[in-house]
Amino acid sequence: MTTWTRDARYTPLTAATLARYEALCAEAETSPWRQHYHIQPPAGLLNDPNGFSYWQGAYHLFYQWFPLGPVHGLKYWRHLSSTNLVHYTDHGTGIAPDSDWDSHGAYSGSAIADGDELLIAYTGNHREADWTRIPYQLTAHLDTHNHLRKDEPFLKGAPGGYTEHVRDPKIWREADGSYGIILGAQRADLSGTALYLTSKDARDWQLHGEIDTAQPAFGYMWECPDYFPLDDHDILTYCPQGLPADGDNCRNLYQSGYLIGHFDKTACRFTHDGFRELDHGFDYYAPQSSLGANGERLLIAWIGLPDTTCPSARDGWAHCLTLPRVLTVENGQLRQRPHPNLTQLRDSGTHDGVHYELILDNPDNQPFILTLRASAREKTVLTYNGEAVILDRSQSGALPEPEKDAPGKGGHIRRLALCDLRRLQLYSDTSSLEIFLNDGEATMTTALYPAPDATDLHLAAADSVNITTYPLNKA
Repeated sequence: MTTWTRDARYTPLTAATLARYEALCAEAETSPWRQHYHIQPPAGLLNDPNGFSYWQGAYHLFYQWFPLGPVHGLKYWRHLSSTNLVHYTDHGTGIAPDSDWDSHGAYSGSAIADGDELLIAYTGNHREADWTRIPYQLTAHLDTHNHLRKDEPFLKGAPGGYTEHVRDPKIWREADGSYGIILGAQRADLSGTALYLTSKDARDWQLHGEIDTAQPAFGYMWECPDYFPLDDHDILTYCPQGLPADGDNCRNLYQSGYLIGHFDKTACRFTHDGFRELDHGFDYYAPQSSLGANGERLLIAWIGLPDTTCPSARDGWAHCLTLPRVLTVENGQLRQRPHPNLTQLRDSGTHDGVHYELILDNPDNQPFILTLRASAREKTVLTYNGEAVILDRSQSGALPEPEKDAPGKGGHIRRLALCDLRRLQLYSDTSSLEIFLNDGEATMTTALYPAPDATDLHLAAADSVNITTYPLNKA
C-alpha cells in the first residue's frame, strides 16, 4: 500500500514510468464499482469539473485529476470532448502543472469559446520552499490542434485583505464583447466571499472587489463560484464551506447552492431572497455551468465531497461526474432536468438491476417505498410518506465517510420535505444514483458502493403508482 507522503502526492506524471501508470489503470479497470455511463478517471482521483464549454461544434469538459493515486495531490486537468454529452472522446492531459505559476497544481477554472481558441481561466497553485502557498490567476488558450498556451498571471497572489485561499475563476463574455470573472475567496477574518473582475480584452483585468451578497459571515470559504443570467433572472452558484447543519438542511460536510436575484455589476451587489441548496442527496459538489449548443444553460457537478473517504480508493481510483443537467427558472426556483440526449443510452429488454433509468409516475400523490440495489445483505431505500422524501443508504454497502468532525453533519439518511410528489426519474449506475423529483423541482445525488449481487428492485405502493424502466448501455 502506498504511503501518501507529501513527496508522493506531488510526484508529477512525467516522473512515473509508463508501466506504473498502465498498472494503475489496469487496477482501476478491475474494480467492481466502475461506472458504465458516467465520466470517471482512468486511474487516480477525479474532482471538480472544469472548463465546461461549447466550442467549434463540440462540448469540452475537463476535470481536476491526480493521476497517480486516489488522493488529492498534484492536480492536472484531463480533457474530454463530446458532440452529444453522452459519448466522449478522451484527449488525455489538458493542462499540466508545468510552470512556476502552477508548480503544485493546475487548480479549478473555466473556459469559453473565443474565436478560433478556447479561452481558459484557472488558478495556478504554487508553493514556496517553506510551503507558503501563492495563488496565481491566469488565462490559457487552447487551439484546434489541442496546443495550449499559458499567459502570465493577471492576478499574482491574494489581494490585500484576503488569505491564500483565492481560486476557481469562472469566466464569461458580456453582450458588448467584454469579459467578466467571478472568483472564490476567503477574507482575512476567515469568512467566505466572491470577487468580481472585468476586462475589455481578456488580458488586462480590473478587480472591482467583493460581490456584496449581504452574507458577511456565511461560511469560512466560498469555492467554485459561477454566475449566469437565466430566464430573466441572475443566478450565482457557489460552494460555501463551514455552514452549520440546520435540521434537514446543510447535512453534508460541505454545501453547493445558489442565489437567485439580480447582479448589479456597477454597484458590485447581488440582491436575492436567500441561499438554497442545489442538491439534497449525499455527494454533490463544485457544479459548473455552460451554455449549450442551442443557448440552453447546462450544469455538471462532482459526485463527491472534499475531506470525505471514497470506498473505490482501495482499487486505485475515486469519484465521477454527474450526468449533464438542463437548468431553467420556474416559479422562482432553479430546476434541473436530465439532458434529453441521455435517452440515447436507453436499450430494450430487461435491465440488470444495476444500470437503468427508472421513471415513477404517481398521479394520485400516494406514498411509496422504492427499494433498489438490494440483496439479502444490502439495500438502498427511497421512501415517500406524503410529507417528505427520505433517501436511506445506511445499508447500501461500503460507505463514504467524512474525514473531519462537524456537529450535525454526515450520516446516511437524507430527508427532503415534500408534500406533493407526482413524478420521479432515477438513473442508476454501478456506484451512483441521480434522482430527479417532480420534473427537476429537486434532485438527490448519491454515491453508493454495493456488492455486485445487489440487483433487486422492489416497489411497495398503491396500484396507481407505476414504474417504467429502461436498461442503459455503456457510454
